[in-house]
Amino acid sequence: MKKMRYKTKLAVLLIIVFILQNVNMLYSNNNDPVIPIIPIISTVSEPIITTAEIISTDSQIFEHDGIKYRKGQLKGNFMLTGYCTCQKCTGGSNTTYSGKPCRANHTIAADLSVLPLGTFVILEGTKGRNDTSRYNGVYQVEDKGGGVKNKHIDIYQPTHDEACLVTYHGKSYADVYIAIPIDEGGQSNG
Repeated sequence: MKKMRYKTKLAVLLIIVFILQNVNMLYSNNNDPVIPIIPIISTVSEPIITTAEIISTDSQIFEHDGIKYRKGQLKGNFMLTGYCTCQKCTGGSNTTYSGKPCRANHTIAADLSVLPLGTFVILEGTKGRNDTSRYNGVYQVEDKGGGVKNKHIDIYQPTHDEACLVTYHGKSYADVYIAIPIDEGGQSNG
């Protein structure tokens, strides 16, 4: 069998890239439109594809209560919901399972077999129809909920309206990382 010629290889490669991008669009996990990375082609006789530069967010530093954190182990993509201290959500109680009061931008409820009580996590949401990037930051698991099972996080919100907004447009998701505290020199403490 003859070797494939350069232009034939190029055509096959472009078809595979096109198919993979469109398959990826079909399987977006939150129904947001996915913008594929489109290969840039200069001419057929020159190098074929230059890829888009992807900027890593792994080096991001998050600050919470005066302590700096970096992302540790990715625990997965979790469904997000919201709760407050109203009668409907918690029976009017402001006290978490840990005994601490609920705090906005801090307290979350989780399945304690997945994220143990006291664990600090970093939520990293995405922009799109269900913009969960507004919840990006460091939170502490201080509560558990009857309906919070497996990869599900309930984020404390100061009002019922804000709690409802977490899932207003349907199911919302964010990546959850273990938060690793870092010292002033940028070294991990954990």
